[in-house]
Amino acid sequence: MSNQRRRESREPTQVQRLFRQLVREWLWISLLLLPLTALLSLSSQSTGNRAGAALVSVCLVACVLGLLLLRPRLALWTTVGGMSLALLISAVLGARGWWWSPMASVLGIMFGYLIWNWRRLSVVLAYFGWELARLDAEPKVFPERRRASYTGSDRLQGQIMALEQAMSRTRDTRRFIADGLEYLPVATMISDPQGKLLLGNRKARELFGHGLAGGDVLEHLGQLGYPGLEHGAHHRLSTLPLVEFRDIRERSLRLERAPLLPVDGDAPIGWLLSLTDLSAEREAEEQRSVMLRFLSHDLRAPHSAILALLDVQRHQAGGDNPLFDQIERQVRRALDLTEGFVQLAKAESEAYQFQPTLFAMLVLDVFDQALPIAQAKRIQLVHEIEDEEAMVRADQSLLTRALFNLLENAIKYSSPDSCISLQVHCTSGWLICNVADQGKGIGAEELPDLFSQYRRFSSAQGVDGIGLGLSMVKAVVDHHEGKIECHSVVGKGTTFSLRFPLLEE
Repeated sequence: MSNQRRRESREPTQVQRLFRQLVREWLWISLLLLPLTALLSLSSQSTGNRAGAALVSVCLVACVLGLLLLRPRLALWTTVGGMSLALLISAVLGARGWWWSPMASVLGIMFGYLIWNWRRLSVVLAYFGWELARLDAEPKVFPERRRASYTGSDRLQGQIMALEQAMSRTRDTRRFIADGLEYLPVATMISDPQGKLLLGNRKARELFGHGLAGGDVLEHLGQLGYPGLEHGAHHRLSTLPLVEFRDIRERSLRLERAPLLPVDGDAPIGWLLSLTDLSAEREAEEQRSVMLRFLSHDLRAPHSAILALLDVQRHQAGGDNPLFDQIERQVRRALDLTEGFVQLAKAESEAYQFQPTLFAMLVLDVFDQALPIAQAKRIQLVHEIEDEEAMVRADQSLLTRALFNLLENAIKYSSPDSCISLQVHCTSGWLICNVADQGKGIGAEELPDLFSQYRRFSSAQGVDGIGLGLSMVKAVVDHHEGKIECHSVVGKGTTFSLRFPLLEE
């Protein structure tokens, strides 16, 4: 993109191309006017040195034509001055006894001025038409006013009318953008390349507590408590680290910055800055962490105490008591529910710690955890890893837990003496992990709601569970930018297919 911008910046603009074309045309017109001026001067000079008179006429007209080219804003005064100079030269030479006719010079200058203005007007009209066509080709930001069509024959009037309409649309667009910035829900500021503020919207003024236009961005951020800007520390806006910080009012703010680039270059003409208030999100995260700590520790403690008391009572009673067994089942169900909710909450949070990970290592770890459960049901676990060096970007603890949930479900819903396989292979930048069992299977009508929370299906009858395991797996896979699919046939088994992007070397 930057190379394309550099090429575009080196290419001549439409104005430059039109002006160069005008200069070339003017040179050809001058080459025609000057010989005509000489012929006219020779025909009007009946006495004296005719060649000298023609030379004076040609030189005078050539000087005026050159000045018209160099000074377009002074074209009229240059023309009047040239004609006046021709008359003055004729009068001076006549007073000295040498007649020189100024008619050729006056006519040459006058025709040159008329032709010059005609060509310049044509170029301006061509440029207007080109710019208006470009403006019409631009994508429309909002519904525009209906344009009135021009039915006259005057091209200049038509172009002026079209230009007026284009300027009106431009003003509407600028007003639309200004109003859009003003009422954005995020504090937004625009500065020049040096960091001088040009615009600050309503949210930005409320955040800083005062007007912003004309001030320095870094100075305002330092007053707000931005790290690294205390005590007037010197920084450049383009290299300022973008961090989340707490301001002097204990608000959690995050600074974001984007350069404003022109169409024909890659040097920023300004900066777009935004300060996002994350106080509500951070407070919610803190409350979530408190809740998870409560569920993980405080809520487990009484359940563990109940289980310990049950063991003591069983030992003292010296036999099996159906009531004790029922209490234990309900307490363990409550513990499983708490554990499932905690795992789901962690999976749906944003506090993932990603790092390069060997997927084969996770598979072996999961197999070590699931093997005792499988052996208790006489279920064989088989794994096949095609590429043991395949790496993914993963949160190891959460992804391991998600894989374990899949294997645990496969074991729960498989009959004894069956087989569960886990296959891993890589293709087209993806790591694919398939977990297949020979269990009861899931009906096709139930597959769309498979990853919903607290859903129990007909195939789960007689099997303990709370319906949170697959929801947790789906959340973990989504946070790893992966995909999960399920293929199942009732009575034959279920296959879960997980896809994760491979870590590029």
